[in-house]
Amino acid sequence: MKYKFKKIYDPSKRITLKRLEEYQDEIMSIMQATRELEEFSPEIGSVIEGYNKKSCDKTMMIKGVRKSNQETTNRRIHQDNVATVAKRIAQGMNEKYGAGLNCGIIDIMGRNHDIGHTPSGHNGEWWLSNIKEDYGMGYYCHNALGPRELIYTNKVYDKIMDEIKKRHPEIGEKKLSRIKGSLWIIMEAINSHNGEMSEREYRPDLTKKESDFERELLCCYTKKGFDRTILPGTPEGSLMRICDKISYIPYDMVDGLREGIITQLNDEYKVVLRGLGITDEEIEECQTTKQFEPIAEKLQSIFINDVINNSTGTVIRMSKETSKLMHKLRSINNKQIVNWVVLQEDNDTYPPAIKEFLEEFKQIILENNLIQKLNNGKITLEERQMLMQKYSNTPYEGFLTYLCNTNQDDFAYTKKIVVESTKQSIVDEQNRAREIVQNGEPFIISPDFSMKDKRIQKYINYYKNTQYDEESIKKDARRIWLHILNPNKKSKLYLGMDERIAIELGAKYLATLSDTEFIELLRNSGKIDEKQFASLTRAYKDIPDLHEQVYIQPNWKRVSEAQEKSSLEEK
Repeated sequence: MKYKFKKIYDPSKRITLKRLEEYQDEIMSIMQATRELEEFSPEIGSVIEGYNKKSCDKTMMIKGVRKSNQETTNRRIHQDNVATVAKRIAQGMNEKYGAGLNCGIIDIMGRNHDIGHTPSGHNGEWWLSNIKEDYGMGYYCHNALGPRELIYTNKVYDKIMDEIKKRHPEIGEKKLSRIKGSLWIIMEAINSHNGEMSEREYRPDLTKKESDFERELLCCYTKKGFDRTILPGTPEGSLMRICDKISYIPYDMVDGLREGIITQLNDEYKVVLRGLGITDEEIEECQTTKQFEPIAEKLQSIFINDVINNSTGTVIRMSKETSKLMHKLRSINNKQIVNWVVLQEDNDTYPPAIKEFLEEFKQIILENNLIQKLNNGKITLEERQMLMQKYSNTPYEGFLTYLCNTNQDDFAYTKKIVVESTKQSIVDEQNRAREIVQNGEPFIISPDFSMKDKRIQKYINYYKNTQYDEESIKKDARRIWLHILNPNKKSKLYLGMDERIAIELGAKYLATLSDTEFIELLRNSGKIDEKQFASLTRAYKDIPDLHEQVYIQPNWKRVSEAQEKSSLEEK
């Protein structure tokens, strides 16, 4: 297909017309590569989805271990719904505009876009991220764990090639190599799907290359909030962004009703629903029968048709009015439902337990010299058997099994994340201290980030009492880096490099657990007793004073406030 860039792209956007003209060959190449992947989407999908089996037991919005209704959305239901919505839009755009969207690839992207989600959904992700940030080790993003696990841990590129050769024995090596070299396009869509602000229009960066995706994947671990700045590299990836919202916004409302967080649709909801085309009779019938699925389905159909009617070529777009109402509905959900899914007891229990696990995993790794063994290539069969015997019937058996399966590429990428995130954290903390000194800001050490804030306080004292310049700050950063690399130097504020790698390996393991696996790990390790387990797994409708027990995470507060602000500013 010949894309008419002047009709599709706005020069005020990040992707300028001049850049598009310079990269026409690359743009045609990525579009051709996506079409070629489409031919083998059944093989690609079967391999990738083989590593997405825990999604049925992972939190969507309602905390998995607290939900009481079988139909309440989990990650598997959500991902399948995103794929269904995206394919309906793609088919409509193909019929209306000849958009050339590849439905098989869209299906794979949709069904697996949340493959990297942690137990307890975004809350687990933020708890892990906060702990890493306090250690000075960067951040955690669910969208980046999916591609990282698929590419490095599970080596899916090679397995996809094997599956294609098995089903198509006549295929040539040249074509196989070309397909393998294009698989990053699917991983890029997973990594760039995190579009939770109030965009109503999505324009892919068709100039993106595999090296850009690799840089962005790493930056998700090193730069706070970077995941929300990524532009998808294909129209199919752009479609994931808007379909994610079309999927979760109606069902957050329905799940809140199912689980008793709200008991009915109030006037605020009704005003927005009427604006979107839901009648008072439909609202009344759903509230009488307690069957809210029809409203969610109708809302999705309204959103789907609006996107089809307002998109043009590779630009995915909603009308201004529908987008405004959809994001208003999300804001109401946030205030009425999403704010109440994490209780104080959750926050009192899970983050300290996660940190304890990471410290215990670190100790196991260092005591058994596993960093050195992994540096040498892998843990041998004999070493593995000894470890399994040593930790048999302990809560750490699962972690050791996971660790022993670490391959060279996986371990090398883990080290790369640790090195780059550590360097970036040093720079960021120094810059923060310098801003505080220059602006004369007050500084209070937060209990949630005590190690990080103590490091910042240390820099503040240094900058206050020393005549500093850019060169002296660089020298100080270099001195800290050498301190971290020196295994003989110990510090409460700066973990050594082996300690950091051990923490990262432990964090990755915890992130791959399902909700049930994680809470069972808590029980088996003695970090919670049976009384706490019973309380942590109560259904929301069984908590009479729910709103009094709630804990609103600072991370969630920032996200929801940013969503509200972007909704108000939406043009």
